[in-house]
Amino acid sequence: MGFFSFKKKVVRQIEGEAWGNLVNDHGFDVDTLSNFIRCVKKIGLEGSKSVSLLRIFDLREIEKKGIEINSWETLDQHPDLILLEGYENQKGKVFFK
Repeated sequence: MGFFSFKKKVVRQIEGEAWGNLVNDHGFDVDTLSNFIRCVKKIGLEGSKSVSLLRIFDLREIEKKGIEINSWETLDQHPDLILLEGYENQKGKVFFK
């Protein structure tokens, strides 16, 4: 019996309220969101509340720089590639800074 390593997918498509927020409040078009805009998430705190922290980026810019997104921290080294940063609360409400 072989050993299989299942690595959780780090780069995710935009979903839920974040999608609507990016279209309605930040002017992203649907085609661009579908094809090129992605996020990374991690659990964090906003004040004393547990939230999902979000970083939004464009795959085209990541590819131009030849970067592989392996974790949230990858973008710590390339803050210029972060389009928006924010969080999603436990009720699914999204806030971008």
